[in-house]
Amino acid sequence: MIEKEYERKSLIDCEKYNLLLNNFTEKFPREDIFQINYYYDTPDFSLLNSGETLRARQIENVLKLQYKYNKTRIDNIRISDEYSEKINELSKIITVNGIETYNIGFMVTERHNFNLENCIVSLDKNYYLGIVDYEIEVETETESDLPDILNEFTFDPDSIGK
Repeated sequence: MIEKEYERKSLIDCEKYNLLLNNFTEKFPREDIFQINYYYDTPDFSLLNSGETLRARQIENVLKLQYKYNKTRIDNIRISDEYSEKINELSKIITVNGIETYNIGFMVTERHNFNLENCIVSLDKNYYLGIVDYEIEVETETESDLPDILNEFTFDPDSIGK
């Protein structure tokens, strides 16, 4: 299945993460998710260099292959096409558009989703390569539904996340 994705992201510090987590938890319904993303690329990172992302996302015992491409930016909104399908197991090699890609690493995320009117706000605590970082993401199904919530909380409008 291919969907259009509209999102804004920003890296935040631990203090801002905890402040937002408490603030949003008091105001909006919350869903907690533990996920692992397994990233794929070529040895010379040709997908990354062309603005594409290929990953297998594991939530509980469900694996989904996700491929983001045709990424564009309008101001600080990232728009991309995302192909997604369930898979039964992780592969060492995945071929996409005739290119063999290999598992290059993984990231573990504690995600807290908050449902606002027309969007989902995710607060993430990420673990990868011995690093812990924090991120806020606002995602909608249409560009016009994307609220300016990042600016409301004094985020850098030029920050795009990882």
